[in-house]
Amino acid sequence: MNVILNFILYFLIFAIIHSALASEYIKNKAQRLLGERFRFYRIIYTLISIPAFAPAFLVWLEYSDSTPPVYSIPHWAYPLIITVRVLALGIFAYASYQTDILGFTGLKQTHEKSILITNGAYGIVRHPLYASGMLLLITKMEMTQLDLIAELLVFIYLIIGAYIEERRLVSIFGDEYQKYRQQVSMFIPVKWIEKQAAKLL
Repeated sequence: MNVILNFILYFLIFAIIHSALASEYIKNKAQRLLGERFRFYRIIYTLISIPAFAPAFLVWLEYSDSTPPVYSIPHWAYPLIITVRVLALGIFAYASYQTDILGFTGLKQTHEKSILITNGAYGIVRHPLYASGMLLLITKMEMTQLDLIAELLVFIYLIIGAYIEERRLVSIFGDEYQKYRQQVSMFIPVKWIEKQAAKLL
């Protein structure tokens, strides 16, 4: 089978498993089944998601360079691209710190009530983890056909995931989240840039 079709198939299998495990229906079923042990659901979710993603990742890792090139960033642009990538990594790291990534993945047990984070990286965009991840993907120095297909699938999946997550956050935080959504852009920090520009004027 064609390498790109292989990758698409493996990615879709991952997306179905990952989305199903994240759905309220499956989580409610798991809560009834696990009872007190439901507090381990996040770590179970993470441990299942990693091997589910592995086949697609390994196909990309093995065959990316063997597919035809799409474009290559010129050498004179490298300093700019590296700067953008460093900023993206910084935002990703800061957002991970703000959300307590260990608790988020289930590697650390936490029973704290959910709080809405609206400052720091989350004051720049509503989904800084997704946005910085996408930025790292699109600033790859050399892009092949498999790279491009992989990026498109990841982008689509993250965008759909962000919209589903926002519906959940609205149900939890109500008007507070609606107000936050009006003040902060989703992925591209348009509103944040406007605020910074207004401060300078």
